[in-house]
Amino acid sequence: MQLSPENKLLIANELARRSAKTSQNQLALQADVSSATISQMLNNNWKLISDAMWRKVQVTLRIDPKWNTAKTDNFIKMQQLLAAAKKQSLSIGISDSAGKGKTEAFTAFERENSNVIYVECKNYWTKKSYIKQLLINTGLNSEGTTEELINRFIKHLKGLPSPLLIIDQFDKLKDPQLDLFMDFYNDLSGHCAFVISGVQALEKRIVKGVNREKIGYAELYSRIGKKFIQLDPIVEKDVQLICHANGVKDPEEVSFIYHNSEGDLRRVRRDIDKIKLRQLQQKSA
Repeated sequence: MQLSPENKLLIANELARRSAKTSQNQLALQADVSSATISQMLNNNWKLISDAMWRKVQVTLRIDPKWNTAKTDNFIKMQQLLAAAKKQSLSIGISDSAGKGKTEAFTAFERENSNVIYVECKNYWTKKSYIKQLLINTGLNSEGTTEELINRFIKHLKGLPSPLLIIDQFDKLKDPQLDLFMDFYNDLSGHCAFVISGVQALEKRIVKGVNREKIGYAELYSRIGKKFIQLDPIVEKDVQLICHANGVKDPEEVSFIYHNSEGDLRRVRRDIDKIKLRQLQQKSA
């Protein structure tokens, strides 16, 4: 399926907004494409750019032109929390069930604010692949030994005003990668804000590690104030806001989506996408 010119324009506009915050070269490193490709996208030289390249940039940079973010209570709470952490160089932990909007709030804050580095952790990462991804997401060269990469990353953060590092799905990291948090914290304490986030298993893992006196766990727990923040349950008002922001306004459809969601905003999006697809099919019939 070909990408429409409208979709490409939305991607190009988002690239323009992001490049104004950093640079085209940094954006190219984050997107894993050449700086020439980013330049061509920004300057409407699209003839030689394949749809596959557009999709790669869109997916890698988490550009979602078909979805509008709604300001739910949890979204507002998260934005305020992240802003306070960034301003005061605080370290906080968030541990709650999936589908409450944590990731969407993180990515929105990263898009709208300077010097925010966001990474979503993977189960299979080694220590080197973890630090490489941090550098890529920062728009820095990710070649070198593990020690060189760590030093490069820390040096870069030291030069930024009020940086914020958001490590999402922190519970997926193995202990050697998890231990890097302490290295980052010790070198950047008082200068950089940290947010570690994950599902409910994250808090259980850290507390269990503290109780078993596993190396590094008590130190990590102490750095986030020996507390994990939880979000509020999803209510019908939240679902209504999301539905209205994305073109679903029929009260019966909104009610169905809420009661079908079981408190999981991923299910809300899935049902909204189904309704929008049905609407498109009806228009083309």
